[in-house]
Formats: sequence, structure tokens, C-alpha cells
Amino acid sequence: WLKPSQTQSSPVETLLFLFSKKAMLNFDDLADRDFGAADSDGEVVDLTTSSSKLVKLLECRAGTGTDAAAASNLQPARSCINRRMQVLVLHGRQSNEPMVNFQLTGLKQAIGKDADIRVLESDLIWTYQEGADNHDADPMSLALAKGKPFKMWFRHTSDDPRVRIDFFKQQDPNVKVTYSEYEPSVDKLLSYVKNEGPVDVVVALFDGSIVVHLAVARLAKMGLRVPWRLSVFFGSMCIRDDNLSEPLASQPSSHPTIHVFGRRDEYYFYHRTAAGRRAPEDYYEDAVILEHSEGHQLPSLGAPQSKLIYERIAEGMRYHCGLTSAVPRRVARPPKPTSFAVRNLDDMTPRKLRVLALCGGHSCAAVIKFQTTQLKAALGKDAAEWTYLEGSKPWSWYEGEPTVSEMEEKIANGAQLKNWYMDTCHEESGKKSDRLNSFKQFDPATRVEYHDVQGAVQHLKKYIMDEGPFDVLVAFSQGCIMAHLLIGHLRQEAPGGRELYPERWKHTRHTAEQMPWRCSVFFSGMHIRDRAFLPLFETRSPHPTVHVFGKRDEYYDYGRDGFGNKPQEEYYVDPVVLTHDQSHELPTSAPRARQIYDRITTEIWRHCGGRPE
Repeated sequence: WLKPSQTQSSPVETLLFLFSKKAMLNFDDLADRDFGAADSDGEVVDLTTSSSKLVKLLECRAGTGTDAAAASNLQPARSCINRRMQVLVLHGRQSNEPMVNFQLTGLKQAIGKDADIRVLESDLIWTYQEGADNHDADPMSLALAKGKPFKMWFRHTSDDPRVRIDFFKQQDPNVKVTYSEYEPSVDKLLSYVKNEGPVDVVVALFDGSIVVHLAVARLAKMGLRVPWRLSVFFGSMCIRDDNLSEPLASQPSSHPTIHVFGRRDEYYFYHRTAAGRRAPEDYYEDAVILEHSEGHQLPSLGAPQSKLIYERIAEGMRYHCGLTSAVPRRVARPPKPTSFAVRNLDDMTPRKLRVLALCGGHSCAAVIKFQTTQLKAALGKDAAEWTYLEGSKPWSWYEGEPTVSEMEEKIANGAQLKNWYMDTCHEESGKKSDRLNSFKQFDPATRVEYHDVQGAVQHLKKYIMDEGPFDVLVAFSQGCIMAHLLIGHLRQEAPGGRELYPERWKHTRHTAEQMPWRCSVFFSGMHIRDRAFLPLFETRSPHPTVHVFGKRDEYYDYGRDGFGNKPQEEYYVDPVVLTHDQSHELPTSAPRARQIYDRITTEIWRHCGGRPE
């Protein structure tokens, strides 16, 4: 899988391998190699090294380590330790030695009698902080702790002025985090390795991984090699203090690592994307990434993939300790998540997707429920909960307004039809004409005035804040304009924490540009016509949107072009635009309808943590 120049073999090993294969040497290529470089055990070897020593260096490799490692994207096997592996374990935050010994049951079974496991415990006591920690210790954790205090490796503060749990602050790219009391923990790890060793493998859980990253960074700054052979991280976390992340943030280490993540972990998105910083898996060259389908925990015994994960870790440990020349199985690196998973943020448990659907003008909730039937089926009836909402302004037909179809009347079943807002068209002549309102709207010379927009925006905002959280907003026709107006107004409001809102989900907005839902889908939408509200989108919003238009819709050109105003697609940074051959409606005709709904659901799950497993 690698070119020869990408392997980590020493110069002497390279020459021995090539001579053993009677290969033709390319001296131009070898000229740039440093023949005084350290070999894979850190020793400096030159060409005058005795043949007996060279044989000893490769004694445990069975003649297959170098080329097999290249094929597996691994470093060559290192010299054999000729003893049991010595494994040092660092616990996570809100943990201790008895608790981590229980958590490691699966790994212990996989490595069997090949290793001795010791736990390094921090000296800092952890105590629950209301409003900062996700939760206090649960009964199971208390039982596993066996009456001993919970520990943590360091303390930290942030410059976030809002009152919200640390979970949200850490994931906010704009928040600066500062560590304190971390140096004694790094000292303790390196001192233990030096004075209580040998240590061959370091295993770190969650916050414990940060201590290992900090130790590797310190050694890199000093020009020193990591003195153990492999690090295994469960829930690997980034160095969030930007002042301490170098040189790993810019130059990855060659130290071998394995990173294990749970896809249902509330920290999963943060673990693998690091709040816009370099993710911990990217601190290291050729990191092995393993994933399981559970949450914030080590893979549990009997769970899918857990046996394979622990076996793969054990293979890597034995390989890097030289106990086997068998190269560990190659593992494809899973793609990084694109968004935070959908969760009940009070207890971090998974929940269904929640969709809010806004009906069009002169319509009602029953109509939008009928219109969105195919989209609901595409998302999956068991994957999402739908809420259907209508405007608050009663509407009755008058001259110039479109006529409600028989189908809409039948679906409404006598219910009062509503608008989100009412408007007036002021024509250029200053006189009323008998033109349809749609043609007045199409006329760039017509000034359109929206009435009580502030009230309508507050009505919709209050509903979302009272009945949320919602993850997706779906809108049709005038409902799209209403959504644009709401988004534009929310862009001007600073997000708050517990000082404004008691509910946790309302604290997830990191900036005013982040809406209190994930993405919006607009069907047959139009731009804002009242010029008083055009400044809401002088700059584009980063909010993710999908826009769907029917080419036979009388509003199609108007909705796409803007007729003298900025088209709605240009309100947003990266809109997805889809079209079909129907009119002012949601698509229903195959195969295009299915293609559109497939693309919409793909976009929805991309912004909502991925499809449920």
C-alpha cells in the first residue's frame, strides 16, 4: 500500500532487505537517505556495524517485517522484547483505578497472558460542578469506584461568557480553552515510564488521551523519541488549549497509534473533528482508526464488532512489541462525521429526528401534512417525528388572489386557511389595478409591503423555542419567505446560555449565524419582496439549505431570478438546488421525485449526525 520511500525502515534494514532480494539498488534514490539515522529501536547504526549485530537487530522479524509492513501501511516490526508486554493505562475524567480495571475487561481477554497491565492514577480529585459537567456520577459509576474518589488529569477554563455546560464550550470553535495543572500529570506519566518501566504500550481513555498527546508533544519539542512502542486511545480527544498543541497541530508524529471511537458517543463528532482544529487521529502518521456502534464507553463484551476491535488492538500490540512478525489486518479509515448526532441533551441519549413543516399561504397544517407524505416516507416513518404548523393570519379569498383547488379544500376539511403574513402591492402608478397579485409581485416597479412581520417572526420563533428542539425546517411557498425572514432576524440576535434559557438545547448555538435547527428544505420558495427586509441578507448566511423548484410553476422564473432583487439562493453560502418538471407543488412524479427525496434525505442526515444504524 506504500511506496518503498514511505516505509519507516532504517537505512541498514533497507540495504539488507534489498540485498536479500538481490534487487538492483538505485543509488540516486539512496543518496538522500541518512545512513547515520536511528534504527527502529532508537539506536544509531552505521555501515561499520558488525554483521552479528545486524543479525541481532532483525532476529525477531523472521525476514518478513519490512515488506509486509509496507503492504499494511504500518511501521516495520520492532525488535522482540522477549518477555510479557508491559501495558500502562491512564483513566479518563471522572474515573479511577477500580473503574478503569472494569472497563478494560474486553481488552484483557484479547491480550490474555501476553501482558501485565498497570494503571496510572491522577493526583487530582474530581467533584461534580453544576452547570459545567454533563452529569454527576451515576449509581453504576459509584459502585465501580468502590468508594474511592474520582480523579481527573487537569483543570481548564474558557473565555466563553455564557453559562452553559463545558460540553458545549469545548465544541465551540470560537471559545478559547486554557489548561492548568496539566504539567504534573505529564511529568507523572514520563517519570513512571522512565523510572518504573519498561513500558511497551500506553492505553489511555478519553481525557487520559490528552495527557499522552501532551507528553508526545513535549518530547517532540525536545527532539526526543516516544519511549514506548504503541499508544492505544479509547475516545481520543484533542488538545483544546491551542497554546499547547504544537508541534502536533502542525507536524504529525511517527509514533504508532490506534484510536477507538463509538459512533453513538455524544463526543464522537468532537473526537474526530476537534472543533475545527487538528483532530487527535491526525496528530500521528498512519493512525489506525477503529469504530464501534456504542456510546461513550469502551466496546462492551458481546456487542457487535467488539471482539474484532479488541483482537485488532492485541495484534497491533504484539506486532509493535516484536512478539510476532504477522502484520496486523489492514483497516480502512472510516470517514469523519459531518455533524453532531441527534441527542436528548439533558441526558445525552439518542432520539428521533424532529422535523417542523411550515405550510404555504392560504393553507393549513392538514395540507402541508399531505404534501410532505413522500418526504416523510423517504426519511423513514420510525426515524423522524413531524410537526405541521400553519400561519397565524386568517385568510379569505378576495379579488386578485389565487383560487384554492378542490383538492386543497377537501384536505383542509373546512379548516380556516391561514397566511403567515398579509401584504399590500403598491403599484408604480399609485393606483390599484385589476391585475392578479402574482403579476403585481412579478413587476419590479411594484413596491410590496409586508404587514406585522415582527409579530409573525416572534410568533414562529416562540413556537420553535417553546416546542423544540427541531432539527429540520421544511417549508412550502409563502412558508419559505417566512423562514427566510426568521433566519434573517435570528442572525441579528446573540445566542445565549443558561442566563437566558433554562433548557440545554438552546445553548448549542455557538454564534448568531447558527440557527436553533440544523438545516432547512424549501419547496417552491421565493425571495423576500419587501425591500425593508432586504438588509437581513446583505451577507450570505452559512445555514445549510436545499431549494426545490418546479419548472412548470408560474413562480419558477420569479423564484429563481428575483426580478430585480437578490434571488433567495443567494441568501445562503452553499445552497443545494434541485428542479423537477411539475408546477407549484412538492414533486410526486417518478422517477424524479424519488431522486429529489433521496438527495434531500442525504443532506438532512449529513447535517444531523448521519443515518441511524
